[in-house]
Parts: sequence; structure tokens; C-alpha cells
Amino acid sequence: MKTYSFNLDFLNQLHYRYIYGVTLFILLLGSVFKHLWLNHSFNIFILFIIPYVSYFTVSFVTFHIIRLHKYRLWFILVAGVALLIWVYPIVKWYYYSFLTAHGVVFYFPWKDGDAQKLFIIIVRGLAFVLLFLALDTVLWQKRQKIIKINELELSVKDISDNALLSGHFLFKLYQFAAEKKIVFDLKVLDFFQYVINKIAARDTRVALAEEWAYLKQLVDMCVHRTIEIKGEELVPGYIWNRSVPTLSLMTWIENAVSYSPIGKAIPIVIEWADENGATVFRVRNRIASDNEKKGTGRGLELVNRLFEPLKEHRVNVAYRIEEQMYFLVELKFLK
Repeated sequence: MKTYSFNLDFLNQLHYRYIYGVTLFILLLGSVFKHLWLNHSFNIFILFIIPYVSYFTVSFVTFHIIRLHKYRLWFILVAGVALLIWVYPIVKWYYYSFLTAHGVVFYFPWKDGDAQKLFIIIVRGLAFVLLFLALDTVLWQKRQKIIKINELELSVKDISDNALLSGHFLFKLYQFAAEKKIVFDLKVLDFFQYVINKIAARDTRVALAEEWAYLKQLVDMCVHRTIEIKGEELVPGYIWNRSVPTLSLMTWIENAVSYSPIGKAIPIVIEWADENGATVFRVRNRIASDNEKKGTGRGLELVNRLFEPLKEHRVNVAYRIEEQMYFLVELKFLK
């Protein structure tokens, strides 16, 4: 038995396209038959256009069901002929029998020659609807093509930026180990393997919970710095499921370690906060005097580029210098 699967995203878009199309159709009818709503109550205009809107709806649904199942062209022709055959007696009954029986008369009593006029009106209506559906389909396909091209470009850019960030982070981690800024043991080797796996898998995003777990491992390895973690208990459970670029938070820690004074006297502070319903992650470090004019590292530029697409998901990143001596990174998850 053959089963059909429906693309829910396509059907959702089709729903909005129908609303847009039927609205334009009604506006067009309003301009053509403006004497009805100018000289009579709006209800009269609604009664008059019901067959037009119904015909448009049936044609719209029929056309896209055929397209969705990818039937051949002759099925479309059969559907069009069927609509012509069935719509004629229905429209005739509605205008000349049903409405007149309820005291609403748009046309004179049926007489010889009216059949041809009514049929011409119906054919014109079909031609207009088919023209609209053709334009709608062509424009929608063109729009979808542009959207997919943009998505592909962003995906390729994310993979490229993430690969650069992963390589940068791996190199920095190696420098930390070589310069004995971190304790080199099996945990460090496991951490190296995690980063290498992410590069190989090209995972551009991970759950915040995963990034946070490995960030704390990195903090534990940086025994030659004092790193304080505050407010972890303030993070709502659902926030841990939010996506962040791979290695992004850890790059901020690497940056803080790289550009803060050597030693354990001045701590690097990692803090979570709840501000006006937004969950905020901050990294604050003292800037070493010999780094004040060198900037804050190439990794930050890559991280910032990776966070750009997440602005649509209400995730914001900001950098600033406080009191001319502290560098602050702020990641905000908005509701």
C-alpha cells in the first residue's frame, strides 16, 4: 500500500500563501464590483463574492494537492475540466435560485442567452485563478531558491569559520600545554581528542550544556590561573538546550587566560546572571599591561562571526572594556 508524506513546513507556507492570495483576490473583486459595497451594505458584497472566493479556494487546493503528489499534467487538465463542469450549475443555482428565494437579486430572471454569458464569466474566472496560481508558484519557487542559496552560503561560512576557530583553539591549547599554563595529563589528552573530533565532524553548533561541561574541564586544567565560577544555579533548565557555536565559550576562556596577568593573584571571573528575564553569561578578566595595545585575540573575531546567525534566535554577544583595565565578554539569551 502506497503512503504519502506531507511536508509540514511546505503546508504551513501554503497556508500563508493562500491568505495572501485570497486577500488580493477579494481586493480585486472589490475594485471591479465597487458599486456593490459603495451603494449597498457590505453584507451584499460578501454574498455576491462567495462563489468567486469558493472557486478560488477549490482551485488553489486542487492545484497544490496535484503539485504535492507530483501527478502528470493531464491530471491538472482533468481537474480543470471537472471544475468547469461542476461550477456552472452551482453558480447558476446560487445566484438565480438560492439568493432570489431569500430576497437578494443580483440578476434578472433567467432567460435565453444567459447560459453563454454565465459560462464566459466562469471561464474568465478560471483563467484568472490559473494565472494567479502560476505566478504564485513561479515567485515562490524563486524565493525558495534564493533562501536555500543563502542558507547554503551561511552553512559553508559557518563550517569555514568553525574550522578556523577549532584550529585556532587547538593551537592555543597546545601552546598552553607547551608553556605549562595548564596541567598536562590524561584529561588534557581527552580534551585534545574532543576538539579534534569536533573538527573532523564539522559540528558547527552544540548544546550549551555540552559546551559548559567542557568549559569547566578547561577551567580545571588551568591551574596556573585563578578562575571563579558564579551563578551557575541561576541558569534555567531549558537554557542548557540552547545552541551555541562549538568551542565559542571556551575560546573566551582561552582569550582571558592568554591576555590576563600571569599568576593567581587577580582572578578571571565567569558569571551567570538573570537580568530582566534574560540569562546572561559573562567572562571578566584583567588585561595584562603588555597586552593593552595588542587587542584581544583573533579568536574573538571568529566567535563573533559564528554568533551572527544566532541573533535571529535572540542570542546577543557584546564585548567591552571596563575601567581601562578589564575586558568583559557578555553573552545574553533573551526570551
